[in-house]
Parts: sequence; C-alpha cells; structure tokens
Amino acid sequence: MKKILNVCMCGLVAAAIVTGCSKKPATETTAAPETTEATATESSAQETVPSVDLSKVDNGTIKLGNYKGIEVKRDAVEVTDEEVQQAIQSDLAAHEKDVEVDRAVQSGDVVNIDFVGKKDGTAFDGGTAQGYDLTIGSNQFIPGFEEGIIGAKKGDKLSLDLTFPQEYNNKDLAGQPVVFEVTVNTIKEKQTPELNDTFVQENTEFKTVDEYKEDKKQTLLQNKNDQADQNVKSNIYDAVLANSTVEANQEAIDANVENVVARYTNQAAAYGMDFASFITAFTGMKEEDFRSTVKTQAEGIVKQRLVLNAIAEKEGITVNDDDRKDVAEKMGYESVDSMIQAAGQYEVDDYIISNKVLDFLKENAKITE
Repeated sequence: MKKILNVCMCGLVAAAIVTGCSKKPATETTAAPETTEATATESSAQETVPSVDLSKVDNGTIKLGNYKGIEVKRDAVEVTDEEVQQAIQSDLAAHEKDVEVDRAVQSGDVVNIDFVGKKDGTAFDGGTAQGYDLTIGSNQFIPGFEEGIIGAKKGDKLSLDLTFPQEYNNKDLAGQPVVFEVTVNTIKEKQTPELNDTFVQENTEFKTVDEYKEDKKQTLLQNKNDQADQNVKSNIYDAVLANSTVEANQEAIDANVENVVARYTNQAAAYGMDFASFITAFTGMKEEDFRSTVKTQAEGIVKQRLVLNAIAEKEGITVNDDDRKDVAEKMGYESVDSMIQAAGQYEVDDYIISNKVLDFLKENAKITE
C-alpha cells in the first residue's frame, strides 16, 4: 500500500492516473518468446528526475455552481451465494499445494525438468537449465515444448524437434529448427484443499465453515457498499462540475503530466530500466499511448482540484494533523513524516482535502436507492 501512495497519489482520491502501481516487471526467459516484459539491467539505469512543486502552480479559474442537494441514485447492493462460493474457491486455490504423483504428465501439472536446447547439434545460449519447474499449459516456452512433455513419466528422456517462431526476439533463433533434450525429474499435481473446519482453523481466525462463510459474505458486502459509495461521490462530482465553469491552466496540466512521468522514470531507474521499457512492462502500454492517457487524465485532475478546493474554501474544510496521521496509518507508513517524505506535503494534503470534500458532498446530497 505504501508504494501505491508514493507512485499513484497525484492528489485525487477518485482519479488515479495509472493503475497497477505495485506490479513488478517480470523477467524474460529465452525459451518463452511470448513473455515480452523486459529484464532489468544495471547498465540502463537512469538518473533521478525531480518533481514539479504543484503548490506553486496556478491550476486555473473556476466559477462554482450549485453543489448542495445534488440528486443521485445509489446502486442496490446484494451478495449472492454464487459470489460467496467464488470468493471461497479463490481462497482454496491460494492454498493449493504441489503434490508429487506417480503417473504420466497431464496439462496443469508442475514438472521438474533438465533440458538442453541444440541448434545444428550445438547447445545455444539460454537454452539450457537444470531442475526447472514448469507448469504445463502456462505457455512459458515456445510452441510444442510443453505439449511434447505431456504423457511422459518420471525419469523419461525426451527429444523434442521444434521450431522457434519467426517473431522470436533472438534473430539467430527466429524461425530456426532446434532440438530440446529433456529429462523429467518429478511430476507434481496441484491439489486444492477441502473446505472443512480443519482448513478454516488452520488458515483463518474462525473455527467453523459457517463462521468463515458469513465473514466472507460480509466482506463482499462491505466491498460492494464501498464501491456504491464511490460511485455516488463520482456522480455527485460530475453534477457539480457540470454546474460550474472551470478553466484549467495548461501549465498545471503539464506539471501533473511531468510528475507522473518523473515518478515512473525514477521507478524505472530503481529497476535499472529506461522509461519506455518500464512503461511497457509495468502498464502494458506503449510510451506514446501512456503519455496520451496521462495527459487526458491530468486535465480532469486539475479541474477536479479546482472544484474541490473551491468548495473546501467556501465551507471551511481544512486538513489537520489527525487527518494526516489517519492516512499514514491506513497507508502503512511508520509516521506522518515518512509519508510526507515519500509522497510530498502537497500531495498528502491534496489527497486528504479531496476525500473530505467528497464526503461533505455526499452528506449534503439527496440520495435515493
């Protein structure tokens, strides 16, 4: 949670510029051309990029319209038995164990293998490993590799005649026929635990399945209620914005974009990556598309800041030390000072004031269900 605040908290509770802030880029393997996320290298590290001080930036002008008594409808909330069961199945799946079995390899098994990839009878770089755990059906390796292991048994030695895809990133191997010599060391299947009182007692704070199910239902209900409340706040804000005349300064929009780019550039440096490669690995977007998305959302962020700050000023809504302490605790920081050092004073207070104003708007709205 700390990383999310540090990277994503651009000042607004309901408008994160990007998603997936704690996802770490994966490492590519030679035998898996479908894995496109880049590997971090120390040589590509970038220098730290400073952020713009948003407290010194003029956000623009606003003529505030009506913001009290906004009429909105709140979505009805319910949790079905099927949803509870799905949540429970997710918990059970998270406690799956790989258990060694004495049978032929099937899709979904985890096989431990030794392999050597050869081209024209000579082992090629990156094509050799020992004691490698591979989940059959994960598509980590080139087409035909995992399929070729299905049906094998422990101790079997296989010779797989395969061809690297034409689009493979290593030009020396792209489209080339190769042979993989594979030894199957062990075969394990994923076994999902049974839902019973023993599982509940060993993995939760509850004693019975019924208690566990009820808690799961209440958790889902709380999550849905939270989402419904967020939707209400969003709809209220949209109405307030429509009632107001807002002009965002381009300087403020650019500053917000610059800060997001700076955050990601510095994150990239921490992984030893350049900005473009990191963005692709981290968000799945090309740099051009990422910048375009950030620019569009930055304008909305500046406008929202103008609206909410205008309401805060008119209603005397302020930020105090207790507010900062509460956010620091919720976000997992050791202290308010450490949070401010990580995220910035302006960003922290902006986040808090946005929350308080949105709560005020909700309290003063006419909400029907």
